[in-house]
Amino acid sequence: MKETPASGDGLKRILVIDDDPETARLLRSWFESKDYEILDAAGAVEGLKLAAQTEPDIILLDIRMPGMDGLATARHLKIDAATRSIPVVLLTACRDLAAKVEAFASGADDYITKPFEFEDVDARVRAMLRKRELYIKLEGTVRDLQASNKQLEELLVVDEKTGLYNYRQFRQKIEEEWLRAERYGTPLSLIMMDLDDFKSLNDTFGHLAGDRALQEFATLVAGGARATDQAARYGGEEFAIVLPHTSGSMAVRVAERIREAAKQFVFLADENPTKMTVSAGVATFPSSPGVDSPEALIRAADEALYRAKQAGKDRVVDASGRDGKAIEKPAPSLSKSDGRGGGTGGAAPARRPKTHKVRDPAPPSPTARR
Repeated sequence: MKETPASGDGLKRILVIDDDPETARLLRSWFESKDYEILDAAGAVEGLKLAAQTEPDIILLDIRMPGMDGLATARHLKIDAATRSIPVVLLTACRDLAAKVEAFASGADDYITKPFEFEDVDARVRAMLRKRELYIKLEGTVRDLQASNKQLEELLVVDEKTGLYNYRQFRQKIEEEWLRAERYGTPLSLIMMDLDDFKSLNDTFGHLAGDRALQEFATLVAGGARATDQAARYGGEEFAIVLPHTSGSMAVRVAERIREAAKQFVFLADENPTKMTVSAGVATFPSSPGVDSPEALIRAADEALYRAKQAGKDRVVDASGRDGKAIEKPAPSLSKSDGRGGGTGGAAPARRPKTHKVRDPAPPSPTARR
């Protein structure tokens, strides 16, 4: 066997697998002067190994070989992901129709009978190489389409300003979790949060500063949510967190933690250091009154948020109208099993969410709570 390292000079590589060394000698004498590189293997095992190592542009494979014959070798080549796209041309002295049918059934791309005529071999090799080039281009196109589809999927579910889920994905998630909670009888909580006096910040520092404040608050929201919680930008300066398998009291703890984190945080610290507060409403299925559908859960949390605004802002209120501080004392340090990491009832660990560039589908306009 003549082993040649990977060609970097643009030569087309032909691998000849034949137990007769005269075949490789003949093809080398024909093709080496015509911008081809000839590799040869004396048997199937050796040929399969060399095909995987060198990735030739075409394989010329003898049918009749000791041990594994050419038909079995062709099947192996077409099964292996590393070699399945390489054209395989079978070489044989058999001229009957049954032999040709069997050859193509093995996965071969073409069939040449011995003795060879140079013009015939040359024409078939060139045709197979064109097929190989088209296949490689098609594979590249498929990969590009798959990457584009993946990016499009992200664009459809992620809010461009905050990197959290957008309104469309929020609605899908809450519908899914509602069905799961009904089926298994587990609690499902929803937190609606709103940055207090956000319009004043926009009016004072401009909309670019407002967008940055939304991004910073999204970081705090993501930092306060467990891996199983789903945080989204509901619309404007309003955010939502869907909390599966979470009681109302635990949801209030989460909301209080984020509220306190926002109160301690300095927004726009580099240019216009600003302190802001957050109001939140919490509703839970099945414990909150009148919550019998996903829409009712959203409405109950939204109304609780409105009451928090009316009561003076910078507070958490549940669907029954109770203040969050009266429901639960500040949360103690959390164990790893809680899924939130360490920390006390103060600021949540800030995990910056991955930001994607996407256009947010227009959600319903949130009720003005400024």
